[in-house]
Amino acid sequence: MITRRELRLQREAAERAAREQSTGAGSSAAPEATATGRRRTGMPSTGRPGYGGHGASVPVETPTSADLRGFHLLLLDDGVEVSDVLALIHNKLPDLPPRLDGHGQMRLSRHSRLSAGVALEPADAAALEVPDWARHALVLDCPRDRQPVPPPEWFADADGLHKAFPAGMPEREEERMLSLMLSIASRLHTGVRLADEPEMSTRVIVPDPDAKVDLYIYSPYWLEPNVALDFVRRHAPHAFQQALPTPDEDVLAQVSIDDPLFDPSAPVILDGYALLVPLGEISEAAGGLEIRVMEAEWVPPIIAAHSNSPQIEYHVHWMDTESRRYMPGLGRRFRRMRGEVARLTDAIGAELLVGCDGVGLDENGFLVTSRQLRE
Repeated sequence: MITRRELRLQREAAERAAREQSTGAGSSAAPEATATGRRRTGMPSTGRPGYGGHGASVPVETPTSADLRGFHLLLLDDGVEVSDVLALIHNKLPDLPPRLDGHGQMRLSRHSRLSAGVALEPADAAALEVPDWARHALVLDCPRDRQPVPPPEWFADADGLHKAFPAGMPEREEERMLSLMLSIASRLHTGVRLADEPEMSTRVIVPDPDAKVDLYIYSPYWLEPNVALDFVRRHAPHAFQQALPTPDEDVLAQVSIDDPLFDPSAPVILDGYALLVPLGEISEAAGGLEIRVMEAEWVPPIIAAHSNSPQIEYHVHWMDTESRRYMPGLGRRFRRMRGEVARLTDAIGAELLVGCDGVGLDENGFLVTSRQLRE
């Protein structure tokens, strides 16, 4: 475990870097074994994105809070172990073994590392102005890379990063590391406390754990449209296959000129298709689900680490009518509707996952099993 002296030295270095910037100056486990965490398992949400939360009075500083202020912190509740976090990191970065080194750290990249951190006593949590459920803080030591201009007024980040960084959003290494920490916090229903910065109040981000609804399934097996449609219709009887475009005579004539061996009467061989599920029965605003099936152009590292064969991607994608699903500040009615859509998405995803003998990922990029989706 990292010592307080190391934390203090790192904090001082981070503060110096922030001041200079402001002034202008290993074995891998099988995928199924690392599907750690929760996906809508009934655990109550820890809250919506927020900043601070212990009132206006200045809390009493503690040695631990003083050492941690200069770092981004991944907050854990008493239901989450450090090993859960390491397994999720292994999902995203399979080249890293899911364990800490002899110094209690995991090197995430050349410039970033995650330390096992410290347990938070109530006084520490109060001083850091983090939610009462926070019992442990993992320490992220990474560069501070910021965009030189504020985010545009029209820009809105579902996690609230645009509010947390009004002078310039994180980019490059810091953006990648914070994205990883926020995705883990979303999966585990926890949060992230951002490092203190001059003239900024305490910033604690608790991602909405139900905001990411989509599922991705990767398999070496291709399901014909009628087979996949049968799986989908077990939970959505009104699902149908999207009509395929038919090339007109001019297009066929040009293809025949370009390729003398082209036979316009030959049967069409599909390289992809889409199944549609209208969601009007849930709500007019719910829109629809689209199951997109095609050979994957890019394969997530955790999939590529365990298979060299080409992969078929089955993407269960939700499209709400007004494209509001990633916007912050959603009302109770929309969240209730989103919950119904998520349950249907999970049910369909579980059928496809078993039917194609594939590996499933949630929208954050973490492994999910058919059992998790059916819970």
